Amino acid sequence: MRILAVSVTFNPNTALLAEALRSVAPQVQGLAVIDNGSANAGDVRSLATTVGAHFVSNERNLGIAAAQNQGVDLARTGGFSHILLLDQDTVLAPRTVADLSKNLVSLERQLGCVAAIGPAYFEINTQQRSRAYRSHGLRILRISLDPEAEPVASDTIIASGSLIPLKVLNKVGGFKEDLFIDLVDVEWCFRARAAGYESFLSPTVTVEHHLGSSTIKIGTRGIAVHVPVRNYYWVRNAIWLARQPYTPLAWRLYFISRSLAFLAAYTTLVDQRMLRLRLISRAIWDSLNGRFGPFGKIKRPH
Repeated sequence: MRILAVSVTFNPNTALLAEALRSVAPQVQGLAVIDNGSANAGDVRSLATTVGAHFVSNERNLGIAAAQNQGVDLARTGGFSHILLLDQDTVLAPRTVADLSKNLVSLERQLGCVAAIGPAYFEINTQQRSRAYRSHGLRILRISLDPEAEPVASDTIIASGSLIPLKVLNKVGGFKEDLFIDLVDVEWCFRARAAGYESFLSPTVTVEHHLGSSTIKIGTRGIAVHVPVRNYYWVRNAIWLARQPYTPLAWRLYFISRSLAFLAAYTTLVDQRMLRLRLISRAIWDSLNGRFGPFGKIKRPH
């Protein structure tokens, strides 16, 4: 197994990025940093060079999916067998990649078709550990990872920390660039699932993860607070995903209900309410009319 780790950066905190790159470099056979037009791209290049990473500088922000696909292309041309996707603030504990690799090999022996495996994550704002999610009829089951020692199947896993065989990417295809950001990993997991590939979480590995800058409560559920334009991307992409034939029915209902919850919560409980209302309204309109890409440069999807 030859693994290329790919870290996508956009205006990163350089101290945290340095820690993240140092944590992963000894665990993989190659490391690439794809920078999406950061204002501090020079600093990012210096950090990449320090750890021996291949550096790719995009003149503008191409979106997370396009940058990840650039990493996939680098893995193919470099003779790697797997890709490990990372956010710019993902710090891995020692032997994280070894754990994921071992579990992936074991699952492939048992099942044959495995899309990806990723770590559980501990969400800093809510102080909660992630769970696995499985659709069952009209319901989405939330499965605790706490008592588990073996990998647990999940309809979706987050991209950061996920280990993916290139042979699966060759079959399923790359990441959908028209989505730009938000739900890119979810869409790929659904597409892989429809092609017969399961995704898994490893309960024996945990990484820390920030979902937004804070969290607000709606009943017993929490909603992460992001900058306003992220409301646009999430709602636009969620409504699009709710209409895709490979999205399980329970998840279609979830995306619709969650979008309505976003509309209610973000326009009454957080800052910049009118801006968020305009962005979410625009998101619904653009999604229903098939307009995607980066906000302000909308295009119809391929």
